[in-house]
Amino acid sequence: MHRLATVLAVAFLALAPLPVMSQTLEAIEAADQALGAAWDATPLAFRKVLYVSEVIGYGAYTERSGNSFRSGERIITYAEPVGYGYRSNADGTHVLGVRVDLAIKTPGGEIVLEQKDFASLELTSHTRNREFMLTLTLDITGAPVGDYVLEYLVHDLASDETAHISTIFAIIE
Repeated sequence: MHRLATVLAVAFLALAPLPVMSQTLEAIEAADQALGAAWDATPLAFRKVLYVSEVIGYGAYTERSGNSFRSGERIITYAEPVGYGYRSNADGTHVLGVRVDLAIKTPGGEIVLEQKDFASLELTSHTRNREFMLTLTLDITGAPVGDYVLEYLVHDLASDETAHISTIFAIIE
């Protein structure tokens, strides 16, 4: 019986969470460099894309319920890109950003509206920011009732990479 109790005690200890170890600034910097290497190896993509009613900043938004909009209502798409590149300036700052093309299609793929260079978002920073968001606002005033596909082709300003955002929405009366 004593042996069983010992085995159970060892098993419970093995399952217990490890205590949080204090870290040094050097350990945090090393982890940040590893994250930077992983970032640089990641193709342009989006970790989050959703319709919102309000955006205050990165990660600070009010998600909109549903994808139906009334004519005259704004369609606000919030997106968090990852894997974008950086251009370095002579003064030590870094530039990151994107250029965005817009297409609205029917569910069958017919193009209803297309606009190259719909938006351009750029940031100059002293650090290689990894918290960058896109807030793309579309005015649908006068658009006919129906189902649509909203597509954004996002071009990284620091590379030749592109990524697509594709969402569905409906215009209702």
